[in-house]
Amino acid sequence: MRRRLARVVAAAATAGVVAGCATGPAPPISAKQLAYAHSFDLFTLYWAGRSVDGIPLTEADGLGDYNVQIGVTMFYGNCVHKSVLKLGGCTLPLKVTTVWYIPHSNISLGPQRKLRVHGVPAVIFNHGDEVEVYTDAMAVDVIGATPKLTMAGVKQLTTFNRKPSAAWPAFPPPEFRPGVSLKQLAAEKKRPDSGTSNPPGDLQPSVNQSQ
Repeated sequence: MRRRLARVVAAAATAGVVAGCATGPAPPISAKQLAYAHSFDLFTLYWAGRSVDGIPLTEADGLGDYNVQIGVTMFYGNCVHKSVLKLGGCTLPLKVTTVWYIPHSNISLGPQRKLRVHGVPAVIFNHGDEVEVYTDAMAVDVIGATPKLTMAGVKQLTTFNRKPSAAWPAFPPPEFRPGVSLKQLAAEKKRPDSGTSNPPGDLQPSVNQSQ
């Protein structure tokens, strides 16, 4: 729960900077910032392409000083009246966050429905506005202003900073059990390496080496 709150607070701060009380369409992300984002090589990042439903990618956040509880977020668009963060102020219609998965229970998410997208497990909650996708050692959170926009983002998900291959596909099966906390794992006497919160640098090949 603390991890999700940390991501929401950080996203709210970035959204305010990106949107800047703008009244017109947000400009797409700059070529310079996009190139910088592509240089991230701790683990695979996911995005929904240059635009979703006509809404352009406008910002990439969390790259320079990676925080394991916050992850890296791709923001789409600028101010909308219906906030995806529900913290007030100027916020964005869609965001895609890739985070190194830390075992946790999904009970706090409230009513939810399990599904499979891109061949891997996922869960949909918050009345359809949020979807969490589980792949490899990561969770990919897609949050939209509406269920339709969220699912459009989910369908367009693909790798951002590496090219998929037969040996390392875009969506490998998760290396963990989604929605199972460390306490539950310990109670079930699972192996200690069934989940980890350690930084992933020594566990995944360098992303840039795969391009």
